[in-house]
Amino acid sequence: MKKVVVIGSGVGGSAIAALLAKQGAEVHVFERNNFLGGKAASYVRDGFTCDMGIHYTARGDNGPLGIVAKKVSADLQFITEDPFLHLIWDNKSCKLPLKFTGLVPLAKMALTTGVKIKNYWVAFKILNKLLSANTLEDVEPYNDVPLKDFLYQYTDDPELHTLIAIFCGLLIAIPIEEASTGEFMWCFSTWAKTASCAYPRGGFGEICNSYIKTLKKNNGIVRIDEGVKDIKVTNNRVSGVETNKGFYPADIVISNAGIKRTIELAGENQFDEPFVNQTTALRDSLAAVTIKYALDYKPVDIPITLYCDKGFDLKEFIDEISQGKIPKSNPPLFIPCPSVIDNTLAPFGKHILLAGTAVPLSYKNNEQLKEIIDRVDKKVMELFPGIDDHIIFKHTTDVSYIKKMSGRHAGDAIGLAQSYDQVWKNRPGHQTSIEGLYLVGSDAGGNGIGTEMAADSALKLDELITQKYDFK
Repeated sequence: MKKVVVIGSGVGGSAIAALLAKQGAEVHVFERNNFLGGKAASYVRDGFTCDMGIHYTARGDNGPLGIVAKKVSADLQFITEDPFLHLIWDNKSCKLPLKFTGLVPLAKMALTTGVKIKNYWVAFKILNKLLSANTLEDVEPYNDVPLKDFLYQYTDDPELHTLIAIFCGLLIAIPIEEASTGEFMWCFSTWAKTASCAYPRGGFGEICNSYIKTLKKNNGIVRIDEGVKDIKVTNNRVSGVETNKGFYPADIVISNAGIKRTIELAGENQFDEPFVNQTTALRDSLAAVTIKYALDYKPVDIPITLYCDKGFDLKEFIDEISQGKIPKSNPPLFIPCPSVIDNTLAPFGKHILLAGTAVPLSYKNNEQLKEIIDRVDKKVMELFPGIDDHIIFKHTTDVSYIKKMSGRHAGDAIGLAQSYDQVWKNRPGHQTSIEGLYLVGSDAGGNGIGTEMAADSALKLDELITQKYDFK
């Protein structure tokens, strides 16, 4: 029987571990933390289930996360609600249905965000084009086109650009100046068409927990609080891993630690210099700051609130922080309240609300971070009048927290940036030049939004490995 070691129990790692164990492989998962799930983990405080990050699934049961669950017979349930999103743009707002590909919801978005009436037809053309993708081949011609350049082919309407920029920041966590049109088109189109935006019952951590449970049912072994220190390579082939507790032999090693960390674990000398240099130059997605609010009342009826100031420019906001300045504008906010549709996340009559925004991976000074967190908190107070009288506790997480918790080289929200020069053939694949060493997760071989991209990566790697190895 082939021995497989998986480094990391995030979505990609736990998914591929469960998939290969189902095929008959002997799978060992090593997790450096004393909990499972990495950035997709949840924790419980005073009866409230809080996510480590700030999440929602775009396709729920109908996307890669649900497909993995079905393949491994995991007990994972996604809950949805229609309408699912409340869009607030300055003083205007609209509620979007799960399927917002029709003329009416698109018109609502254009009206709410202040798109000029003369540009309505152009707005419909752009949105319909972005919603036209049915296969990855459909978006391939647009992969190396910056999203902002794509928009300028149609219009220079600033509010229309801002609308697309906010969805771009929400889905792939980078500005439109850097984003791949093809990658955004795929994410936006599948999200809208699938009409199954959802949240996992029991908290986001239940995704990885459910995969790991099926892994154990298939005789897989999970070692928490046991981080991998080195990937051992002999004659350009993996021989196992060294942890803080000893050496474990393996025929296959799959790393969910990110491509840069994987190179460190195996040793740069094991790879060609051009590959190492190319990998070092790869850029990551933006990070996020999040405030979790435990409340003694119900603040909203719709699961997600998305807020943005008119004319907001994400790139300008990020550049100002990178230059050591305090940003002039207020950041947009992604505000899910998952307890609205899952009452198991909080004690009876209480709710958990999360508010987050995109930020750079580093700051020039702590005053910048404090100012952004204060602005997020202040805007939440404005959007939900009286909420400050109902707060049981608040918990803030920032870039350093996510970096420490995930064990990655940066505190990125997603992984490698889905930019126009880092997608498709320019994105790392699953295989490395070392025999038996593979990559999984949002850094390697997948497509989609955040955790769904990690699950997609696992599905594709499962197909690749099972074609090469016989686990029966």
